[in-house]
This record gives sequence, C-alpha cells and structure tokens, in this order.
Amino acid sequence: MCGLLGGIWRDGAGVDEARAREALRGLTHRGPDAEGIEIDDGVFLGHRRLSIIDLDSRSNQPMRSGTLSVIYNGEIYNYRDVRAALQRRGVSFSTDSDTEVVLKAFGLDGISCLEHLEGMFAFAIWDAQARKLVLARDKFGEKPLQYFQDASLFAFGSEFRAMEALAGPGRFRVDDSALPLYFRFSYLPAPIAPFSGARQLEPGCWLEFDANGWETRTGRYYDLPARLMRLQSKSQTSFESAKLELRKRLTKAVEDRILASDVPVSTFLSGGLDSSVVASLASQTGAKAVKAYSVAFPNDPEFDESGYARLVAKRYPNLDHQIINVTEEALADFTDQTLALLGEPYADASLIPTAFVCSHVREKVVLGGDGADEIFAGYGTYSAMQWSARMPSWLKTVLTRVPAVSNPVAIGNPLLRGAALFHKHLRCSATEEYLSWRSYASSMQLDELGVSERGGEHLPIPERPIRSLRDLLVTDIEFNLPADMLKKVDLASMQHSLEVRLPYLDSGLVEFVLNLPASYLIANGRRKHLLREAFGDLLPHEVLGRRKQGFLLPIRKWMRYGRMRDELLDLSAAQNVLDVGAIRRFADRHQAGTEDLSPLLWCCYVYLKWQQTPIVGPLRNARFGEMKA
Repeated sequence: MCGLLGGIWRDGAGVDEARAREALRGLTHRGPDAEGIEIDDGVFLGHRRLSIIDLDSRSNQPMRSGTLSVIYNGEIYNYRDVRAALQRRGVSFSTDSDTEVVLKAFGLDGISCLEHLEGMFAFAIWDAQARKLVLARDKFGEKPLQYFQDASLFAFGSEFRAMEALAGPGRFRVDDSALPLYFRFSYLPAPIAPFSGARQLEPGCWLEFDANGWETRTGRYYDLPARLMRLQSKSQTSFESAKLELRKRLTKAVEDRILASDVPVSTFLSGGLDSSVVASLASQTGAKAVKAYSVAFPNDPEFDESGYARLVAKRYPNLDHQIINVTEEALADFTDQTLALLGEPYADASLIPTAFVCSHVREKVVLGGDGADEIFAGYGTYSAMQWSARMPSWLKTVLTRVPAVSNPVAIGNPLLRGAALFHKHLRCSATEEYLSWRSYASSMQLDELGVSERGGEHLPIPERPIRSLRDLLVTDIEFNLPADMLKKVDLASMQHSLEVRLPYLDSGLVEFVLNLPASYLIANGRRKHLLREAFGDLLPHEVLGRRKQGFLLPIRKWMRYGRMRDELLDLSAAQNVLDVGAIRRFADRHQAGTEDLSPLLWCCYVYLKWQQTPIVGPLRNARFGEMKA
C-alpha cells in the first residue's frame, strides 16, 4: 500500500525537485518505508512506499521497463498466477513484486490486462515514447485516484492535498456545484470532486491522457450489472449448495489476502458477524498466531461489543486477542488530528473511531469485514425497501402526504422508531426512496444553508430502475460503497500507514452471491441469512443472532452542548459561504430535541475545519470563499 503523485506540464518546464519532494512528503503516512521520484521532460512521477510484498529496495517505485514507468498503490492478490501466465508467454522478471507484474502485464496487453487483476489498486503508467499516461482504479473502488486538468497542467494522485501542493498556489479553485452533494450525502461520490477541473476516477474505470494533444479518453473495464447478466444461471442453485460454495469462496478470499504478503497479517474482530467470520477463517490459515483487534467502551456499556469478540476469540486459540479501550474523551482529542489530514470534505462520523482503532494496530496489514452488508443485504434499508416495493402505489401516495415524525431516532420503542423511519423515507419512486435513505439533508435545509441544489442537477447514480433486491444491492455497491464505506476504510487506515484488506470484495464472491435468489439473503426478515447459515458452526450463537450495531461517534451528544457545538458556531461566524443563521437554527433545533440534525451539523463542522486546513508545505488554501477578518 502506497501513495502516488504525478504531474505533466504542457510547456515542458515541469516542477523543481524541491517542490515535488515537498508535495510528495504529504503522502508519507501512506508510505513511510521509501520515497522515489522521476522528473523528466516536463513529467513528474512520485511514490511513497509501504513495503508489504518483496521488501527489497529493488521493488521501490517508480519502476521502469523499457519506455514505461509505473507508480502503483494497492495489492494484486492473484499476482503469482498472473506472473506465471506471463512467464509462459516469455516475459522475464527481476523482482518478486506485484508491481512488476502490473507493469509487465500492461506492457504486453495494454489496458486489457486489467480484466485479469484481482485486488485493490490505483496506478499510473507513463509511456515516455508515446507521451501517454494511463490511470486505472480497482473494480469496487477500494483505492482512491483523483486527477486535475487545466490548460497547462495534468496532475493526479492519491490525495488532493498533495496534488494542491504540487500544482502551486491559486490553481485549485473550489467547485461550488459540489457543495450540495457533499451536504446531502456527507461525501462526494465519484466522479465529482471538490475542485473545478478535478475529478475522481470511478471504480472499474481507466483514463488515458495524451500529452501530445492534451486530450483524455476514459473507459470502463468492469461493469458489475453486465457481469451478472452474463453469469446468470438458468438453473437455480440450491440453498445447501450455495452455503457450501460461499464457504469455499470466502475461505479462499481470506487465504489469498493473507498469503499475498511478506509481512504479518492481523484481523479486526468487532464482535459483529462480518468480522467474526473473517477472523475465524484467518485463524485457520497457516500455523502462526494471528493478532485480532477489538475495541471496548468501558464507560459506555450499551456500545461495548467486546464481550462478543471475546466469545469468538475463546473459540480460536490461534487468535492473539488485543483489546483497545476507547473513551469519549480520547475520541474527542483524536478528532482534530484525523480531520486535519483530510484532502477533501468527508463527513461520515465513523471515520474517527475507525481511525482511532487503526492507530493502535501494530502490523502493516489487517483484514476487515467491510463490504459484507452490501453483498448479503445487511442494512435495514434493504428490508425497508423490500416492504415498500410490495405496497400498492395508491397507498404510497396517501402515506407520503402524511407529515413525517420530525425526530424518529428519539423514539424509544424500536418498532415505532423503525416505522417512523420507514415513513420518513417512503417515496413513490424506488430511486428517490433509495436516495432519501442515503441523504442527511433535505432540499429545504440546503436552501437554508445557502447551498441550494440546482434544478435538473444530475446525480452521479446509476441510471437504472431499482426493481429487485439485487438492483438495490448493485446500486449501493456502485454508489455508496466506494464513496462512503471504502473511502472511510482507506482514509482511516492510511493515515496510520496501515493496509486494510477486504475478503468480502473478492469479485468472484460478489458476483456469485448477487446471482442468488433474494430469499437466500433476507429470509423472514432475517438479513444476511446465507452468511449466518454458511458459517453457523464457526461462531457462538450469541454472535450469529445479533442485530447490526454501528461503529459511531457520539456526535448527537457533542452537538447538543460542549466544545464541539461552541467551536462549530465560532467557525460559522468566521466565514461567508454557509448561512450563519441557518447553522445556529439547526444547532438550536438539535439541542432542543426537535430534530436529530447531528449529521448535518457534523457536515458543517467538517467542512469548516477542512476550509481552514493548510495544504502541504508553506502554501495555504483559500477554500470555498474568503474567511472573514
């Protein structure tokens, strides 16, 4: 796992080495083990390395082969198979790294090599002879890759802060049209980016930049819905066969992610179903003990899952169980440190506790359970939308005209709370209903805040109808998973030089599960039914029967009173982009318990903190308008 940064200057002047190294230094947290640069003919390639496969310096980057140079972030789990196939075609290798496999595969097959790579990655390959650059990103978006283009510069990298520093002052101007999307969803979905002229490369896509004509072209090498249509079986797999096949595929996915490493691999163990399955499988791979990291909330028993994690760890002596105690005070102190490293506004509050846990992992690699909810239908949203799909349209029309409860989360009874949330998000259109479940601010609130949505604005969501559970899961995998969940994992882990590998996102596993009947995933209201049944013998019944519990920051409490609320109000008073009165009204309504506006207030807080963050080096950023004196 690494950090990459690069730029191509149209006038050929390029960048001086001092500024290039200073900008690259801003990615040290992504790669503390080695630094490499290449500057030639108006082109800069920079790399920070976290050494995991082939630890020898011969595998440092940029890596060259003929006229090609590569800088690469990620891991190819099937690199040994790809390497063997290339060797049978006469290709020779001088390292044992997956980086050289990527470089040689591209040199032989070009962009089509992407179809054969199983892993998480973002890379850039520069052809000095053709003066063309190719960028590529993995199938589901586990690794980030952004780019920026104006009349004289094409820049790209793992994080915007380093790209800003490389470009120099005044080049990156905030795109105001991105603000409504950020405040609505708490993140910016690809390809949207916070700066004019900048984009995020979408998952499963590539981009080719021709430095001769100063033109780009893009393409998609992985299309999940198209894959599912081609793979769809005419004969239905029995539930028992599906259990056996899932067991085999997930076991192999865990093994692949452990074996593709020359350093020790640990695992997260939250006490929930997803990580418990991964930890149990990891403990059975190899002879060495595997460290398993759990968190405990000694002062907040209702959030403490460590007891469940202990039950799993007791079953597997090969798990070296490490428990990290978390307090509200520790998280509060950790918040500023985490937000200061953000290169873009990102306001999923679970980033903070996730980063806190990552900061305590001592290995370079850890296995995680992310992605399971989107594949096995683990979120309550999915059950709610299944119920909604069964309702006659006339009933939906009537119910949507009934005023919704203003603060459903304050309802103590879980059934009544669920019913109120269901009604709040109920829509006549399935797509609109999905977006409501994924939104944290209404159009009216955005108007109040001064970041109104534009009429006819196109949302970067797949333009396909949502008719079935599979349609819903695919939509979530393409829209919310990379922009929110996977971005959180990448940010939280790489801030602490940690690589998180996600077995549930093995593409073959994903495709297999999504082609199964919906009843295998949700049965009689029981979500993740297949996963529970397939691994029921490995886990304690207390873990198998648990409902999902989020890993959240106590922002509801923090935004009612105390330092964070006061700081938000002070920050809002010192700027002229967001409506100060609206933030005050939102804060007061939240404090009074009229509405739970903590997600929107947190979005405001993160945005205003990001606005003030200096970029790498001596340059300072003037984001989203000038600050008031």
